[in-house]
Amino acid sequence: MLAESFTRPDPAPTGSPEISVIVPAFRGRATILACLGAVQREVIGWNHEILVVESSGDGTVELVEEHFPQVRLIISRVRLTAGQARNLGIRAAFGRWLFCVDQDCLVPSGWISRLLHHLDQPGVGAAGGSMEVANPAIASGWCVYFLEFLNHFPSRVARVSQRNFLIGANSAWRADMFDQLAFPDQTLGEDLLLSEAVRQQGLAVIYDPTIAVRHYNREGWAEFRRYARAMGRAAAHDQRQIGGHRYQLIERWPMLSFGVPLVILPLIGWRLLNAPPTYLLRFLLLLPCCLLGQLLWAWEFRAAVLVNRGAAITAW
Repeated sequence: MLAESFTRPDPAPTGSPEISVIVPAFRGRATILACLGAVQREVIGWNHEILVVESSGDGTVELVEEHFPQVRLIISRVRLTAGQARNLGIRAAFGRWLFCVDQDCLVPSGWISRLLHHLDQPGVGAAGGSMEVANPAIASGWCVYFLEFLNHFPSRVARVSQRNFLIGANSAWRADMFDQLAFPDQTLGEDLLLSEAVRQQGLAVIYDPTIAVRHYNREGWAEFRRYARAMGRAAAHDQRQIGGHRYQLIERWPMLSFGVPLVILPLIGWRLLNAPPTYLLRFLLLLPCCLLGQLLWAWEFRAAVLVNRGAAITAW
């Protein structure tokens, strides 16, 4: 279920920006300056504002104040989920078009104009693109990347789709939708659920894989294992909300979760055929680690399904 809807608290001031770029930040000290530098280069020539929503107290705020004094800061004393942080930024934003990117990402040249080309079409509510790797020397980061972004690999072939969901870190949205909608209060899958909610409003969601944001992937094998499990739990939660025959099938026979890697791993390889050639090569070299990650994902997915099924039986 989506978070409670909201409206922006004040009318837009005279001469208010047309473009708002919202950057949620948690422990972003290492990457925030590079992120904002890329955003700042991209907004030149646009009537814009940049908002950073920070909730870790790790020194990110001080860095932004020193190097980007024009950025609007929203500071929370409690940790925010990615969905909460984006919602706070949306509440405070005055732009007609809301662009979202994360603290650990670098937007490409033409990011705003290319997304806006899709977003400004009749009947379109949101548009977004794919994810590339910004720290390619980290093997564990590649393993996380292949599992986390298997639906959002960059492509050399322009195949615009209305079926894929958007990644929050590379997305743009119509501001007027957020009088009725909001990002769910979670960090994994919040963008999937919002994309589905936009479609339920009768609006198109456009995905263009040639518009690629570079992402600093998580590092370390312990973090890889932890995050693979977290993604499995989140996927079970999200798929239960969306419904569908596939989730119902696994809910009936939870052991089918362990068959998912047999589908997902070949699918990753197939989708990487249109990505830069080095991506497929790295995937093949790291295939055993990716298999481990998928098994950890499946274990947690199954465990969450069992919990959900038990709760449903108890409620009945």
